[in-house]
Amino acid sequence: MPSKKIPPSFNLSALILVVFLVCKCGSASTPPQLSGEVKPYKGKPTIHLNGKPEAPILYALSDVPGGRWSWEEVPQHNISAFCAQGIRLYQLDIFLEQLWPEDGSFSVETAQKQVRGVLEVCPEAGIFFRFHLNAPKWWTDKYPEENVAYDKVEPSPDEHIGLSRILEADPRNPVRASMASEKWRQAAAEKLRLFCEQFSQTPEGNALAGIHIAYGVYGEWHQWGIINYEADFSPPMTDHFRQWLKAKYTSAEALQEAWSSPDITFDAVSVPDTEERAVITEGIFRHPLKGRRVIDYYECQHELVAGNIIHFCKVVKENWPRPAITGAFYGYFFSMFHRQAAAGHLALQKVLQSEYIDYLSGPQAYYPENGYHAGEPYRSRGLIHSVFLNGKLWLDEYDQQPRRSWPWLGDKDNREVYEKTLEENVSMIRRNMMFPILKGQGLWLYDFGPAGMNLNPENDNNIQAGSSGYWDNPVYMENIGRVKALAGQFLHEEFASAADVLAVYDTESILYLPGTVDNKCPVTHQMINWPTLALYYSGALFDPIHIDDLGKVDISRYKAVVFFNVFVMNEKDRELIKTKIAGRNRHLIWMYAPGYIGGNGISLSSVSDVTGINLDTLSFYERPCLRIDPDFAGAPEQKAWGDYAPLFFIRDDKAVVLGQYAGLGKPGFGYKKFPEHSSWYMGVPVSDPLVFRKIFERAGVQFYAPLKDVVYGGGNLLMIHSVKEGVKEWEKNGRRFEMKFDEAPATKVIDLRSGKVILE
Repeated sequence: MPSKKIPPSFNLSALILVVFLVCKCGSASTPPQLSGEVKPYKGKPTIHLNGKPEAPILYALSDVPGGRWSWEEVPQHNISAFCAQGIRLYQLDIFLEQLWPEDGSFSVETAQKQVRGVLEVCPEAGIFFRFHLNAPKWWTDKYPEENVAYDKVEPSPDEHIGLSRILEADPRNPVRASMASEKWRQAAAEKLRLFCEQFSQTPEGNALAGIHIAYGVYGEWHQWGIINYEADFSPPMTDHFRQWLKAKYTSAEALQEAWSSPDITFDAVSVPDTEERAVITEGIFRHPLKGRRVIDYYECQHELVAGNIIHFCKVVKENWPRPAITGAFYGYFFSMFHRQAAAGHLALQKVLQSEYIDYLSGPQAYYPENGYHAGEPYRSRGLIHSVFLNGKLWLDEYDQQPRRSWPWLGDKDNREVYEKTLEENVSMIRRNMMFPILKGQGLWLYDFGPAGMNLNPENDNNIQAGSSGYWDNPVYMENIGRVKALAGQFLHEEFASAADVLAVYDTESILYLPGTVDNKCPVTHQMINWPTLALYYSGALFDPIHIDDLGKVDISRYKAVVFFNVFVMNEKDRELIKTKIAGRNRHLIWMYAPGYIGGNGISLSSVSDVTGINLDTLSFYERPCLRIDPDFAGAPEQKAWGDYAPLFFIRDDKAVVLGQYAGLGKPGFGYKKFPEHSSWYMGVPVSDPLVFRKIFERAGVQFYAPLKDVVYGGGNLLMIHSVKEGVKEWEKNGRRFEMKFDEAPATKVIDLRSGKVILE
């Protein structure tokens, strides 16, 4: 067969150049290979793509039909808008059942189409997959013995066919593989490995920067049945609990002693039922010995969840051919619906210490005062300064829908309301995005809008949500772009926390409190969520940490330390507080029963020893009310929302009493001065910001705004979000600063080095 001749006009040099460029740079449909890492940069954990630091701001589509496919018109419209504002990181959802049908085949085609949909409108994008490990419905039908079991109720089948949401039934009692199922764990790990192997060989795989491991309710690693049901009573969980106990106690004799059950054997152990979980014998506390069986079960469950997250992240790390970022929803602490023991994230330290995890994430706190309104503080769900101290990145899931408005309503001109709504929404977008940035962390904007979901009840029947994105407005996008640009500048500046108040919390203490659906914990909501909200309104800056990380902080920067639910304390904790924390005229604020639980018992003297204030108890099985001296703070009564038993009161001649329990004639609020520190005690949690501000004033804490303004800060930047007009003034290090608000609500950012407002 004769060879074809090259036409005389053909330029051989041009052909060689084209071939070279295609081989070196890839075609338009083949993005360059990305490697993703989280490593330190300028004092903070930072996303790196191909070795270059990247501001941690992402845009994410949801898992909801009508808005989850990146190749569709409305999602692409929004991706393009975010890309135009300089955002290069995108998150997409993918489910095992979209890759793995019942015939046993496996295809990454859907994942490829998802990535191509982004790259078509943002060619430089880096992709994170939210990889849902839910066993497909055909799998749960085939292996019913591997599914989660609920107490006294059968699972409710959910039909996720066609356009229904795969996670629709998650908050109820769905049919799902047990988190303890080894069969599910092995199958899911194998398919995840297969995904890494196959997808990495596709052109679209070049754009992958990371994988977010998802399971549990809404992919957020909550135990199934979190809202209204108790789990998990399945054979896999029972077997796992037995194996866990064998590893912990090693012998039946040790188990019998720990449980005060002389006849118990490992093979006879069962998962504690709802009635047993509800038994509380020491006031509102579970006794370390009498309640050990339930405590052990909850501890086992939380370690199981943490272990699963680590396991699947390890699969990604070991099977993706290039460095890839791994993370998961975990570390939720605030706004947990009284269900932390049953379905929270209490094995935080185990996850933070894993080399296979780069970031943790969670939606913003949902209550109280959840930031849906101007003037409220947006805040993260987790103890994010502990995440920071352990070298991990925290990524908020910002899913707040701006309130919608229209320039006209029928024939009525609505422009004034429309403009005012835009201004309020802009103030909140800036506030919400700046919070994690100024904490040295990041976020993604999670968009239910293309799917028509309306998560803001004040939007009423928002028909516009189904035809656009939450932020699909040129005014919003321009401000998102401005914040992204500011985050890009902030990224390259040395970071240090600007807080001088430290807030200390505990997860282990939750195991000793009630937490069933019908026997909710009476104190955690009032002791964790509301007083923390008060700190945000105090005008000061604070860092939230887990008590186990107390030894990692640079304590010299903090002038006040607030201890919240630290009921469980060991000797190491006590010694650290005495030798490192209680000094340099620092003020320590204690709530209710710090150190009450330790070893195998409970102890009033331990509370007195920890606080340095002599305390006593009384039997009072009603809701106490604490009246604070009006000359101190002028604060309203602090009423308990449940029984506080035992109720502690101050019995110390050297303490200054500033509050009494109404009707009891016993002091429940006061302080005691020591040579090198001051100790404050609150018998009932205080949620009035004025009280904290008065204590902080005595400690010499820096204030940046009046009460009820929201202040965030980090490095050399400070943000104030205010609903009041006027000039905000403060002094720091001998310099006077001011920020003028001619209109409100508004959010502004100032550079403390120059005193110049750089975002207004």
